[in-house]
Amino acid sequence: MTFAGLIIRTEALAALTADFLGLKRRFYPGLRTVQNLDLVLREVKGSGLRKRVRSQSREKRRHSIGVLNSAVDLIERYDLRLLGRVWVKDPNQALDPRASYTFAIQDIARHFNHFLESNTDSGLMVCDGRAHSQDTQVSHSIFTRKHKQSGDEFPRLVEAPVFGRSENHVGLQLADILASGLIFPIAARVYCAAHVSSIHTHRDYDVLRIRFSARLRPQQHLYQDSDGRTRGGIVVSDKLGKKSSSLLFKPPAP
Repeated sequence: MTFAGLIIRTEALAALTADFLGLKRRFYPGLRTVQNLDLVLREVKGSGLRKRVRSQSREKRRHSIGVLNSAVDLIERYDLRLLGRVWVKDPNQALDPRASYTFAIQDIARHFNHFLESNTDSGLMVCDGRAHSQDTQVSHSIFTRKHKQSGDEFPRLVEAPVFGRSENHVGLQLADILASGLIFPIAARVYCAAHVSSIHTHRDYDVLRIRFSARLRPQQHLYQDSDGRTRGGIVVSDKLGKKSSSLLFKPPAP
């Protein structure tokens, strides 16, 4: 189970939006007749990109890698920062999606608040909308931590998380490409390939590790807590092999 977020500075959002729409127009010729701003309504899903990476068609693989490469170019160009969490579950024990989602958003909020604190800034979390009841519970879990009597846990967040439709937000679309198109298949190879053989651990995903691990690693927002422990970035909870989060973006051996 993978959750990922991108920290985007307000002043970069307009230019990032224009460049992301240009990416769609460049890689999807069928969209060239679509009015420019309406391109945001035509989503490029990370799950589709990773499926094409393992395609037998060289053209499909090349196209998918091209889109992913351009997406990472944008992350680097605008210095977007990565936060998130990956759960590698025990094969004999199911994860509770609601509890896991709530915990992940709280975790991301904590690290995002640190980023804002270190930059003397404030910010807002915009999450991809799910079921209304789930969204309400998640947002309320942050709300109660912001307004509890003992003090605000997230003082740099201007409000509890809000939920949007991914068709309307370039940031959410880019986060989906990151989470589903890159982090999920890379994590599956790193943490699960020795235990499970399936399309989710396909060996063709090693090309993603080779091409993008070294580029994604420095884009994480990592910091040291008061005890000197590394926090933030993409945190991996590996119940299967007990492997470290630091292995996620370590390229495979030749």
